[in-house]
Amino acid sequence: MKKQSRAVTVVLLSVTIFLCAVFVFLTVWWFGFTFPDFDSVAKEEKRIPGLSSGISPQGLCVLPDGGPYAFAMSGYISGEPSRVYLISADPVASDIKEVERYVTFTENGKDIKTHFGGVTCSENYMYIASGKKIIRISLDKILDANNGTAVEIDDYFETDFRSNAYCYIFDGVLYVGEFYRPGNYETDPSHHMAVGGKTNHALVYAYPMDEKCEGGVADMVPAKVISVCDEVQGIALDAQGIYLSCSYGLPSSRLKIYENRLNEETAKTFNMNGKEVPLYLLEDREPDLTMPCMSEEICLKDGRLYILFESMSNQYRWVVHNRISEIISIETAKLRLE
Repeated sequence: MKKQSRAVTVVLLSVTIFLCAVFVFLTVWWFGFTFPDFDSVAKEEKRIPGLSSGISPQGLCVLPDGGPYAFAMSGYISGEPSRVYLISADPVASDIKEVERYVTFTENGKDIKTHFGGVTCSENYMYIASGKKIIRISLDKILDANNGTAVEIDDYFETDFRSNAYCYIFDGVLYVGEFYRPGNYETDPSHHMAVGGKTNHALVYAYPMDEKCEGGVADMVPAKVISVCDEVQGIALDAQGIYLSCSYGLPSSRLKIYENRLNEETAKTFNMNGKEVPLYLLEDREPDLTMPCMSEEICLKDGRLYILFESMSNQYRWVVHNRISEIISIETAKLRLE
């Protein structure tokens, strides 16, 4: 009887310890993922479109002023052609599911199912990170297309990245970047650079634009190269700052901000096809703002930084604590480095 009683005690103790562990985990899960600094400056903007259709949001950009649409959002659905959604400038219409509008794309008549990454726009064209390609499509063709129809791309150019993750246009320059995470998203070893006691593993290429040229860029060799930290999902630039959205999976996202010194001379260079290209190093460091998980691409408009999140997509919404279904904006003046 003593042995039986001892066994029951051990079982009850084990169950109690297990339940306590579960309680502690759920308590930390529920109360641990709070972001007071982010919440104090974040403003909900447009509803993220396509979530009910299974879209995984990836890219976000501002559309030219004066039209019916304020933003474009790229994303992918497993097994289907990747999409770009047009988000209405009308604050009411953008919140009504029935007015969601999207297009897909074809190349030589064949559906493009590549994992779309970033998206960005000039006054006349849309550019999308699609695998090794940056595809280019006339904005007029996209805006004139019927909802849900396919639009043939105009042309593209390729980078030497294993995959293009994000893109951004600022001041006549197209910035294209790669994503690094050890094990599953490796980059070329020549892209690994020691910076400030740490190692950056990814690059951003800066291409001066000429939309009369194929692909919309003046030269296939970028005019500048930027070394960035790991897990960058999006970049945005203005005259004062360089903004990086960094995330992967369930850990908190990081927004990193650097003074924009790309117009200053640099003694460092990066060799591309035998040509020495000016190289700028952005040191990895603590984030300027810690954010909920799964931040994606970012863009700037009228003094505000707009941030897209993937956490409400079908494959993640049931495992994340902070599920974000709106595009979030932050006033850039509140993000400036002292």
